[in-house]
Amino acid sequence: MHQSQKIAAEGFMLTPANAPDLAVFMPSARDFDELSADVFGLGVGLGLGLGRRAEGAREGRWEGLLPWQTKRVRDYVDADLHDHVSLTVAAGHARLSPGYFSRRFRRSFGVTFSRFVAARRIERAQDLMLADAGKLSHIALVCGFSDQSHFTRTFSNLMGCSPARWRRQASVSRALQ
Repeated sequence: MHQSQKIAAEGFMLTPANAPDLAVFMPSARDFDELSADVFGLGVGLGLGLGRRAEGAREGRWEGLLPWQTKRVRDYVDADLHDHVSLTVAAGHARLSPGYFSRRFRRSFGVTFSRFVAARRIERAQDLMLADAGKLSHIALVCGFSDQSHFTRTFSNLMGCSPARWRRQASVSRALQ
């Protein structure tokens, strides 16, 4: 079989009207995988931009936030726990768009950004409850919760008991040690 006949059988050929001797090969859909080269290791063929994702393309690739991004985001969250912590500002610290940051953050930490912030606020509240016998309403405000009911609801969801009960149990266990 002649080369042009073979090409015509697998794909199809176009002949421009102004140059009848010049034939342009347009591959069929099954040829895209063969023609597309994964030049940059992105998992997508770059031949015509339509190749399928290469098998195992995610292996060996960094899925979550980079270490410097993780550090900057943690530092931002810990520094501003008492105030409004914004996903947009955190994404800016990581130099990513908010949507992309959210996906990468979840891959790194296993929880959403808002859940992470709530957990860090609860950790700080636990430290304050162990160190001081202050009112829960004051601790709630210092940790960035809008009021004591918001603090109690979040604490109960994450810890499985109310802050007052947790404080009593923690003080009893500290007394026994």
